Amino acid sequence: MNRRRYYNPTTQEWYTEGNSITKNISNGVFSGIPSVEQLESWGYEEYIEPTPTPEELLARAKADKIAELEAYDASEVNNFSVNGKDMWLDHDVRQQLRISLDALSQAGRENVTKWFEGIEYTYPIDVWYYMLGLVEVYASDALNVTEAHKAAINALESIEEVEVYQFDGYPEKLVFGE
Repeated sequence: MNRRRYYNPTTQEWYTEGNSITKNISNGVFSGIPSVEQLESWGYEEYIEPTPTPEELLARAKADKIAELEAYDASEVNNFSVNGKDMWLDHDVRQQLRISLDALSQAGRENVTKWFEGIEYTYPIDVWYYMLGLVEVYASDALNVTEAHKAAINALESIEEVEVYQFDGYPEKLVFGE
């Protein structure tokens, strides 16, 4: 439900239709939901949203498409599977895992166990390094595609072009152990 908004340019106060207000007035204090006439007598004017320019509409369409891209990236791209379980390791987790693997390798460990989302994964340390390397390459390649999509979206010149823009070109998702 769109409620009308009012603005008082003298006091720089906003009021949204249907809300209660407490206001000092010349003959006391008003508390309640004011009528349009009361608002006008207090110096409020109905605020009419300006009609956006074509440039503003295009900028909004681009911002919406980039938000859609980021949601797609987070849910569909940043993803790989291990033994049928979908997961993702963000940059910080990948860095921590690399540090942990380095330390365990230096300590002479041959097999390493790690837990992710309540599931235990045990592999030889060279398999961990191999999988982590592939995830890092995938993440880098996918990020490059996402950034290229953002640049392409920002270069579009019409709302129609923005609306039909597709998110393609991503690397194939990684699948381990199936």
